[in-house]
Amino acid sequence: MPKTLSERKENNIDPRDRHSSVMENYLLSLYILKEEQERPTLTSLAAYLRRLPVAEGLGTSLPTVLGMLRRMTRDGLIQMSPQKEIEFTDKGHKTAAAIARRHRLAERLVVDILGVDLPRADQEAHILEHGITPYLESRIRKAVGDPVTCPFGKPIPGSRYTPPKGKVFPMNQARPGQAYRISSLPDEDPRLLEFLCRHNLLPGQKVTILEIGDYRDVITFRTDHGEAALGFATAARIYITEPNGD
Repeated sequence: MPKTLSERKENNIDPRDRHSSVMENYLLSLYILKEEQERPTLTSLAAYLRRLPVAEGLGTSLPTVLGMLRRMTRDGLIQMSPQKEIEFTDKGHKTAAAIARRHRLAERLVVDILGVDLPRADQEAHILEHGITPYLESRIRKAVGDPVTCPFGKPIPGSRYTPPKGKVFPMNQARPGQAYRISSLPDEDPRLLEFLCRHNLLPGQKVTILEIGDYRDVITFRTDHGEAALGFATAARIYITEPNGD
């Protein structure tokens, strides 16, 4: 027989605690924008949502995004600052962190267990994350070895993650002639990820900055797969650390 609401709550699954898949994508997007230290505004959120898989069925026009933000405000998840920045409430941050945790564990599942290539991992994780219950989450965490980061180097909320030693900063702030280690990557652009995989510009790998081409907004770098270049906007979303002499 179907379980009652109280029985589902006893198993840590309360459907009233879950939101629509669209709202969950908004919360995850805001979480990532804040993680990348980008000011979360109506415009920046709409721009980020356009990067997500088409299959998610997200409306990304400014009126559509504004309508969802109003719903999230009514639900007590966000509030607008006097500077028109979107801020999480305590409830909103807790909810967004839970979604980020499910998403990043789903990425681990599809990459580590199912052998999905990195460029496709984010798309598959977006499909899975909305159906992961707390019970299933605990099983996935165990199956993938209780990881502290996703395959793209981003922290899994609620894990034993500790930041790397030394300063973590965007690749566009690197110094030419210096060697660094990749800390984390953006995960939602398959074509970019194919490029990064091809050049082994992946978490844990070393990269040497050859030139900061301010005059053309390009950074030239070298890895053990050869030399290549990235635009400043993309490099700003790739985080690096100094390799600490290793």
